[in-house]
Amino acid sequence: MHKNSPVVKKLLKCARLFFVRSRLVLFMLKKLLLTFILFPTAAIAQSYVVYDFTHDRVLESRSPNMVQPIASVTKLMTANVFLENNKNANCTQSITEDDTDYIKGTSTKLPRYTPMSCNELLKAMLVHSDNYAAHALSRSAGMSRMQFIQKMNEKARELGMTSTRFSDSSGLSSANVSSVMDLVKLAKYLLGKPQIQALSNTSATYVRAGRHNVFVKNTNKLVREEMFAAAINKTGYIRESGYNLVFVNKKQCHNNTIGVISLNNASSAYRSSFTKSKLEQYGCPALNDHELYASADDALYEEGYDEAGFDQLIQRVAN
Repeated sequence: MHKNSPVVKKLLKCARLFFVRSRLVLFMLKKLLLTFILFPTAAIAQSYVVYDFTHDRVLESRSPNMVQPIASVTKLMTANVFLENNKNANCTQSITEDDTDYIKGTSTKLPRYTPMSCNELLKAMLVHSDNYAAHALSRSAGMSRMQFIQKMNEKARELGMTSTRFSDSSGLSSANVSSVMDLVKLAKYLLGKPQIQALSNTSATYVRAGRHNVFVKNTNKLVREEMFAAAINKTGYIRESGYNLVFVNKKQCHNNTIGVISLNNASSAYRSSFTKSKLEQYGCPALNDHELYASADDALYEEGYDEAGFDQLIQRVAN
């Protein structure tokens, strides 16, 4: 059979695609194994803290100093470092091929190579947890991506977050780790950041990208369905971390500001119900009487793996 025949070409393409997919799967398996070795408890245990920010005290906790991957909770620090270091009020940036997620294969709703206001990227990152927006912001504050990540780690040390390490700006890497008590320190600091607070409590919005208006909803069901108002709010999920949430209630609870921070919840539904129950237990009533039940929005707007995006990534690498 001639090497240029359609059949041979098709076989070669299939073999190449299989090779690329196998290498990517092997890479992911190695990362997962490394996570089990470095963080054996992270795969089996939830850690959480219910914190009174008014009186600076722990109300309830489990394994509060356990170090675990935090996934997209990372984006709270990304937002803070960007806001504190960006000197250009009219900052714009485009999402490029450099912002592609080669770790998990997630996609983005935002158009590529379209100049966008950095404030719009910030909105996409904090409300919809867009990974590409996080990557673009990390090179938008007058420094390289690596310098930006260094600033994130420096800020963590400045805040006394001794168990926290960042290796990327999106949280896709399982090497981004922290503890719930470290995240209390971050949340406390961010209560002084009005822009982060406003976006934390945004249930749905449009992100303007050139001629496009991209509709996004909050990844936290409690905010998306306006069950609670948030002062600070960020979800996170990768397979290695489980379902994470930093949530500080905006309204006073018996004259106290109460937060619930949890890592490695078993599911998104459990994360929501657990947070709701703890808030109500400590005097933070829900704003409406909606029942927590699965809806189409959960799959559309919450963090998870985009299998189609992963397949498209493999196709791009293969070709």
